[in-house]
Amino acid sequence: MSTEYSHEFNSLLAGEISAVETYDVALKREYGADFLADLSKCRASHADRVTKLSECVLETGGTPSTGSGIWGAFEKLVQNSASTIHDALAQLELLEAERLVQYENARTVAPPPVVAIIENDLLPAQHETHLIISMALKDLTPEPTSVE
Repeated sequence: MSTEYSHEFNSLLAGEISAVETYDVALKREYGADFLADLSKCRASHADRVTKLSECVLETGGTPSTGSGIWGAFEKLVQNSASTIHDALAQLELLEAERLVQYENARTVAPPPVVAIIENDLLPAQHETHLIISMALKDLTPEPTSVE
């Protein structure tokens, strides 16, 4: 691969760094053991993607990003502002859904070597973390009671 792909990988990398930082904020909250395990698993998955994308940037002759940019700061601010566990999980679910859309969109415009990484590594992991957080949020949200 050539250095022309470094920019593409670095853009994806900044998003994953942002996700790790956001999970770091979320993990400081008091959750039950089940939620804590789910959040830790998602954070680890995003950290693995940071490692993978950093390697891709290096392999293409670039220098890996080390920051999450403006969106990372915004995501951390939003996570810090969550007043309840439900709000925090809802914001994480939104983050996971947005990242999923970003990867789906990127694979339609990125060069083939980048698309291969998205399809083989990033998207499957992103689907998993989105599902984990979606299920955690569903488990936390009480079922509506019917009025008879």
